[in-house]
Amino acid sequence: MPSGWGGYMYVQAKVCSECGEAIDEIEDACGGCGTPMDEVEADGYTRVVCPHPMEYATVERVLGTDPSEETRETRTGFNAYCVCRDCLSQFDLDTERDERRCPDCGGERVDTLNELVGKECPNCAEGTFIEGESRGVA
Repeated sequence: MPSGWGGYMYVQAKVCSECGEAIDEIEDACGGCGTPMDEVEADGYTRVVCPHPMEYATVERVLGTDPSEETRETRTGFNAYCVCRDCLSQFDLDTERDERRCPDCGGERVDTLNELVGKECPNCAEGTFIEGESRGVA
């Protein structure tokens, strides 16, 4: 799941119940409050962006050096850049895991950037979207 024109990879990090910071599982203590890892209880998860081209380094930092394949599968994903065709809000979501609903207006007419290629612009209704190239460093 490489990052690119249409979105980016993420890894779900546990959230420290003491301070609310994302926990790097390779550390001995929470980076936010210093609570030792063996005393930290996870309070849910937060998505951490895995910058390209070193996505694997972020995954290793968050999940540890040898996570199981199941852990890797359940705690990594790909956020796509999305647009709501009702209110024109722009946001990110994992189209394989998240509900396709606009967080601003609740609308269900949500398209990813890739899905908009070749379609009419929802704002001006005059132009069409063309596929672009990634401007990232590779």
